[in-house]
Amino acid sequence: MDLQTVTDAVAAVAVPLFAVTSMIAVGLGQTVQQFLAPLKDVRLVVAAMVANFVVAPAVAFCLICALGIPDEARIGLMVLACAAGAPFVLKLSKLARADMAESSSLLAVMLLATIGFMPVALPILLPGIEVDPGAIASVLLLTMFLPLIGAVLIRQFAPTAARLAQAHVGRLSLVAMVVMLANQFIADHRELAGLIGTGTIVAILAFIGLNFGFGWILGAWKTGGGAVLGISASQRNMGAATVVVVANFGDSLAVPTVVLAGFLALIVLIPVARWLGRRPHPQIGNALPTY
Repeated sequence: MDLQTVTDAVAAVAVPLFAVTSMIAVGLGQTVQQFLAPLKDVRLVVAAMVANFVVAPAVAFCLICALGIPDEARIGLMVLACAAGAPFVLKLSKLARADMAESSSLLAVMLLATIGFMPVALPILLPGIEVDPGAIASVLLLTMFLPLIGAVLIRQFAPTAARLAQAHVGRLSLVAMVVMLANQFIADHRELAGLIGTGTIVAILAFIGLNFGFGWILGAWKTGGGAVLGISASQRNMGAATVVVVANFGDSLAVPTVVLAGFLALIVLIPVARWLGRRPHPQIGNALPTY
């Protein structure tokens, strides 16, 4: 059995497992009321939508034009730009001592918005590239929407079981993410090395930094909102992006681009979140559980 066969087999399990378990872990911490809570703060929801679905794709488009990165890497960056609602936002928000109730509720809204946004936006944002909106929608529905909604219903009607399961599912999701990233690094190490000197790494780092800055600005009107929206906008949804690129662009540089972006986001955003957490903070809500 050669290395390619092994990495393909691992990816076939780790990629959907990460997507599904991350959605379940989020849903198990949300009652229906908490799931709908952000809708009461219309201004915050609008700011989050703008940061994640207007600014992020615009930043990606500008960087693609300015840096002239390879076409297949361009696909990966644009898919990331359309994928909001990363479960890892909760980890970063906890490190930053941001409002966990706000972060958790917005995460749920961004997840649902991503499921509707990606199949519509990607064919428009990637002109000249064959994109199957139906395939994207079906992948997101099966790996994200149904697990998320199912977990929310379990939390609503069986809260004790949900609380007991959430930490275990969250740990499984973290393990699946590490395995997924490591496996893709092994499988695509030559392609990843080929991205060096193409402007792709610079584009990814600029993408993370600019999204964080614009998100912070859009949330600055609300106490603690800058950190919440900055993290939300800069930490893209690796689960959604990975399942889409693997299903639609599996033999292209789009996959290693997404993997590299996920790795660089961790390197950049974990220290930033820790730094934010050491700063003086106002007393804000942190009642919701995290995994």
